[in-house]
Amino acid sequence: MMNELFILGELMEEPQSGYDLHKALQASLGRHRKISYGVIYPLLEKLEKKGFLAIDTMERSDGKNKKVAAITETGQRRFFELMKMPVPDGAHNNDIYLIKLDVMQHLALAEQIQLLEQFYQEQKDIIEDTQNALTKLAGENSKDHWYASKKFELRLQQAKIAIEWIDKFKYELRDKL
Repeated sequence: MMNELFILGELMEEPQSGYDLHKALQASLGRHRKISYGVIYPLLEKLEKKGFLAIDTMERSDGKNKKVAAITETGQRRFFELMKMPVPDGAHNNDIYLIKLDVMQHLALAEQIQLLEQFYQEQKDIIEDTQNALTKLAGENSKDHWYASKKFELRLQQAKIAIEWIDKFKYELRDKL
């Protein structure tokens, strides 16, 4: 879901090559996540077979050919379907939120606010889970637990900053639009 959503979201802006989509996904997810071309190109072919995008060959200025993908109407419907799906629990949960936040300008304002509220609730859940872990660790005097508590303190601060960011973003959205 994550890579499909990202590709369709990027193509909502303009047609792009697999190389450009790879660079954009790598930039979106950060250097900590390595994105393989072996993921991008087969997914582009799969999305083309499903009718979500069309791939055309264009001639570059150096005379070589370049394949460029463009989203179709069916692909646009699939994009909106993916945007409305709840973010599943799991290892890539935060990445999916980041991708959705990156392309949410294609949603109606109420849907943008709803997405931000879902992300807000996710951060509140992280805070609750982290505070519970810190409370448990505080009950035991151990060097290992002291180091673990430092990691949990970082996670707690990250979630609190995300909540501040969400509140500011929602205010700016309402003020701007």
